[in-house]
Parts: sequence; structure tokens; C-alpha cells
Amino acid sequence: MAGKIIADQIQSTAAGTVDTKYVVDGRKGFCNFNQGTSAITDSLNTSSLTDTSAGKGAINWTNAMGNANYTCTTGTGTVSTSAYVVSLNDDAAFVARTSSAWSFQTNYANASTSAIFDSNFSICAAYGDLA
Repeated sequence: MAGKIIADQIQSTAAGTVDTKYVVDGRKGFCNFNQGTSAITDSLNTSSLTDTSAGKGAINWTNAMGNANYTCTTGTGTVSTSAYVVSLNDDAAFVARTSSAWSFQTNYANASTSAIFDSNFSICAAYGDLA
């Protein structure tokens, strides 16, 4: 069954009405994953997870983004009980970003050491237009 919803405004019981041109969910995909097991825990618009090496990989989108200039927000778990700064980063310095995949690397660091590692909990959400 095909259909269409047409609305000029959306009404909230608490905040009144909002013009639909201001209602945008820019998230076009996300992936919650375990790098250690290369397993996707939950996802939207994610076809697969590629493990390229320790702490590095790619999220492959089911439906490509409109171009390679989309934005990703990320989060990742901790290394241990030690005081480390942990980050899941775009790996664009080493792997060219494409509209169909987002390459990443996971790092940890403190005052005396840093390394790339496989996190047991990572998440990436992609924002932008689909192709």
C-alpha cells in the first residue's frame, strides 16, 4: 500500500504548532558496534562493518549518502579503569571517505601513552542527505 502524508504544521500539546520546514531528522544512519568481535549490535541504514586492522574499520551504508561531505557524531567505551581519553575518529587522513562508507579509528591516550585499539562499544550516527 503506497500513500502520502501532507502537512503544513505539526502540533505539540505543550509547545503549540511548528511549521514542518523546521522539523528535520538529519540522521540518515547509525551503527552501534563491537570492534573486538566485529559485530553490529544495532543499526539503521548500515549494511555491514568492515574490520581492517586493530582499532580501524569502516561502516558501510545500505543507502549511500548524497556525497562524501556528511557529518558523523561518535562515541566509544572505555579502555579500563585507568584515566584515559578515548575517541572514535574519522580516518579520512589515511582512507578517503566515500558516500557509501565511513572509515574510522579508535584511539586512547593519557599523559604517558597512546594507542589504537578495538573498543567493545562504539557508536556512529551519520547526518546529511541520502543519494
